[in-house]
Amino acid sequence: MRIAIAGAGKVGLSLADELAHNGHDVLLIDREPKVSDIAIPGVTPLRADACEVESLSAARLENCQVVIAATGD
Repeated sequence: MRIAIAGAGKVGLSLADELAHNGHDVLLIDREPKVSDIAIPGVTPLRADACEVESLSAARLENCQVVIAATGD
């Protein structure tokens, strides 16, 4: 299953790791540069602002079966 997670904080990273470990294809979206350094097998990091419609469109969320909001916004 393709899953997008908005937010790469403690909760988002934990979810991404667990879901990828269970065989899911995870897209992890965060606006902070640190997201580019994430190297979890099965997780694709994307530096973008998940509160912006243009960013969400570029992330191609229509290809995801699940979208999780794990941000403080």
